[in-house]
Amino acid sequence: MDSSNIFIAIVAALLLFVAWRKGDGTARKGLRLAYEHTIVNMPRVFCALLGAGFISEILPKDIIASWLGTGSELTGIMIATAVGLIMPGGPIIAFPIVVALAKTGAGFPALVTFLTSWSLLGLQRVFTFELTMMGSRFVMNRMAAAVVLTPLTGIAAWGMQWLLGLP
Repeated sequence: MDSSNIFIAIVAALLLFVAWRKGDGTARKGLRLAYEHTIVNMPRVFCALLGAGFISEILPKDIIASWLGTGSELTGIMIATAVGLIMPGGPIIAFPIVVALAKTGAGFPALVTFLTSWSLLGLQRVFTFELTMMGSRFVMNRMAAAVVLTPLTGIAAWGMQWLLGLP
C-alpha cells in the first residue's frame, strides 16, 4: 500500500468516526451510499484499467516515443494538446490512458500537457455543459485563455524537467 492509499484510508476512517459520533445513523447511511457507489463504479474502474493495459500493449512504442517522448519538444506538446482536446470521458478514462502513454514512452511535458488539455479544453464537457449553461460568449473567452495556457503548461513542465535534471 502506497502513501496515497494510506492517506485516503486515514481520511475515510476519520470521516467514519465523525459520522458514527453523531449517533443519528449518519455512519450507516454513509456506508450504504459508499457501497452503492462501489457497485456502480467498480465495473467502470475495472474496464478502464483493463483498457489501459491493452492500450499500453497495443500502442506502437516507437511512434509514441517519437511523437510524445523525449526529443519531441513543442511537437509533442502540440500533439498532446490536440489529443486532450478530443479525449472523451472522465478521470476514470483519462488517467489510465496517461499511465499507458507513460509506459509506451511519452515524456513528462507531453503527459502534463495532455492532462491539462483534457481538463481545460475537453470538447465533450464544453458541448455538454458549458455551452448550455454558460453560453457561447463565456465559452469562447474561456477557451481562448485555455488554448494559450495549455501548451504553456507543457513548456513549463519541459523547463522544470530540464531545470531539475529529470529524465
